[in-house]
Amino acid sequence: MLPTLGTKQLKPELSTPLTKILFVICILVSIALGYQKYIEHTLEQEQALTYIDNPKVGDIYFLDMRLLQDKLTLKNKYKLAKVVRVGDEGLSIVYGSFFYQWQYSVVQSIQYGDLRNIDYFTSNPEYFAFNDIKKMSSQGAIYLVKRPMGNKIYGNYASPD
Repeated sequence: MLPTLGTKQLKPELSTPLTKILFVICILVSIALGYQKYIEHTLEQEQALTYIDNPKVGDIYFLDMRLLQDKLTLKNKYKLAKVVRVGDEGLSIVYGSFFYQWQYSVVQSIQYGDLRNIDYFTSNPEYFAFNDIKKMSSQGAIYLVKRPMGNKIYGNYASPD
């Protein structure tokens, strides 16, 4: 038999500079995505303030009910409301029939078409003065406002019409 030389198996490895470059690229991409999400959130909040200052029939208010009512269970946190009438001194809204535990659940219910149900919103409107609506917004009770474009929000219809 031939004597074999002691060979060592080589492991493929990235060079240290290439590893550092990939790490820096990942960090930069993460920062860019985070900044983009922050900008989108800021624009959405500015748009919500514009909609609160100039309400229209059909606007959808996203409500944090913990700030509006005292006796709620842990799962009854968020609710939708829809503007049904705008007057000179205030507006009337009707509440959605369901409570949601998380904010993303409210968005998902819209995406799944809950607003298309004719019985989704209650039939008894509640009147609020414009100052009360602005106060609710500044306190965070109204955390988002969306205005349907072409009767659609989040890709689904905002009313049964």
